[in-house]
Amino acid sequence: MDSIFQRISGSPNADQWHRYRCSAERFRRLTEAVQALGLTVNSLDSADSAVPSARILDASGVLCVAESSARCPSPFRQSPGEYSLAFTSDRGAASEVSRWLGERLEQAPANESEAQRSSRLLTLLQDHERQAWLELECVVLRSAQAFNQLDLEGEPLFSSLSRLVEELLEPELFEVEMTNPSEFWPGRESGWTWQHASQLEYAIPAILTPRLQRLLHRRERVLYVEDLAAAPDVQLAGSSRGSLFRSAFLLPMLGGAQLLGIIKLLYARTLCPLAGEVEALEVLRRELSLYLDRTRTLVRMQRMAMVDGLTNLFNHRFFRDQLRTEFQRAVRYQKSMALIMIDIDDFKGYNDTYGHLAGDRVLAETACTIRGSVRDIDFVARYGGEEFALILPEVDAQSGLIVAEKIRKTVEAQRFISEDGEMIGSITVSCGVTDNRDAASPDVLIERADRALYWVKRHGRNLVRLASESDHE
Repeated sequence: MDSIFQRISGSPNADQWHRYRCSAERFRRLTEAVQALGLTVNSLDSADSAVPSARILDASGVLCVAESSARCPSPFRQSPGEYSLAFTSDRGAASEVSRWLGERLEQAPANESEAQRSSRLLTLLQDHERQAWLELECVVLRSAQAFNQLDLEGEPLFSSLSRLVEELLEPELFEVEMTNPSEFWPGRESGWTWQHASQLEYAIPAILTPRLQRLLHRRERVLYVEDLAAAPDVQLAGSSRGSLFRSAFLLPMLGGAQLLGIIKLLYARTLCPLAGEVEALEVLRRELSLYLDRTRTLVRMQRMAMVDGLTNLFNHRFFRDQLRTEFQRAVRYQKSMALIMIDIDDFKGYNDTYGHLAGDRVLAETACTIRGSVRDIDFVARYGGEEFALILPEVDAQSGLIVAEKIRKTVEAQRFISEDGEMIGSITVSCGVTDNRDAASPDVLIERADRALYWVKRHGRNLVRLASESDHE
């Protein structure tokens, strides 16, 4: 026989039933309390039984059935021996299930004493249900609040998020698709997603159609997809591999009226989520939405404090802090570090010829060119005006000279286009290079690189110069 609990959930009288789950220990305490009322509790049959349920039945027609939750899986992590319970005082709903169980529902209470006992049983079950849902919401809230670390972004943020969700919900596939991923992980482009699968075979992208994304945005609630095979708005890579998944939960993350992203939880089993579990998931969705919205705001504020708005490079103030940090690290570990100062040649003339909007475009595109010419661990900043500064950890002056020459050639080869599509010329840069050898402080590094840079300015421009004692000449 199918799960009694699932049959109740799918029956025409489903709304007459209270349904919830509880641990084996809480179920034991419930049966003891029921027996204290003078009622009989049938034992749970084995998992192979044709009728896998226990029943609590009194003369009033109040019926409670219970079975192992393994027969009607919960979206939440289940402990061994957990039970699903359903109870009703509606005689029509109770009679229907009694027929499934092969039993005949007894008549209404014959006297006042039995009626009082029936009322106490109903109150007991309702209290037990409220406590079960309260405990689940408390677990969700504690987990979400423990995760509330606003200093996370990038990989630490998404790793922590996936651990939280997996510990609570155990999906076979956890995937997060952010609307603007670069707000949470710099450099990540639209369409990027974070995935974590319990097994390699489950690492399948789940693509949601724009229609479903709009629906999730409008509903602002958790959506349960019972049958992925029949869900045209959820596309899984490869039909044979996609058939590994049976059901899913989709959690839209919202910041105000804006859709921040969607958390996708895919399961290889068909779940039987209850109203209280969906509400607990809704609590989790709201808590994570608040967290991600606050994180986005904090990250934006931090970036405003240290990033130049035009070039999207670090600003002068943050560069000085980072130079001090890298200089101290190089001294401590006896490592080399190089500093490159770069200045756009005759930038004022370019502005005068083509206008300041074109000049801003040149600054932004040159910054992008410089950033793309160095390693991820290298630090690139807008030093001021048309001047840039680069910190290269574990690089000596000679290697820094090679990097500077690569940048000079790349910039010189770059061509700029006006807003109306016309070619408007090119630019060149001058570079001064030094390293931390015999430098007493970060300021000495800046002084050396500046002297080399302005030596180039006096001797022809569009050159690279390694700092030396004769640079003042």
